[in-house]
Amino acid sequence: MPVKAKIRYDYKAETQGRRFFWQRHDPCQAAKEIRARQIALLRNLPFQGLNVTDLDSSQEVYVMPEAGGQREAAYAPVELTVEAESLEDLMQLTLCEEFRKIKVVEPSELHLSTGDVERLLFKMTAEYREELDLE
Repeated sequence: MPVKAKIRYDYKAETQGRRFFWQRHDPCQAAKEIRARQIALLRNLPFQGLNVTDLDSSQEVYVMPEAGGQREAAYAPVELTVEAESLEDLMQLTLCEEFRKIKVVEPSELHLSTGDVERLLFKMTAEYREELDLE
């Protein structure tokens, strides 16, 4: 069953210590550069079972303090609109650190059989294990 969804990623850039006073690192600019590189990858990489129909990078970069409070991180949001052949095909886009949110646009209701749930859980486990092996 085809599924249309909006997926949000927030690409992170952290502040780094300065070496000299004139070498100030702007995390907002770094986050924008990371976002631009990732958008180029998302547009050019073929995804099996997926079609990226829209990429929205118009949202502003925002800055948040890190856990310790000593450093700040800038986040550059991107919202993808994708059409997937199945729910399992969306899985590859959700298992990454930058993933923040997903909204299923179409269909308005999903009815999953036990076989669909089994395939979804199997695919999720396989993708998760693959991510663990890459780290």
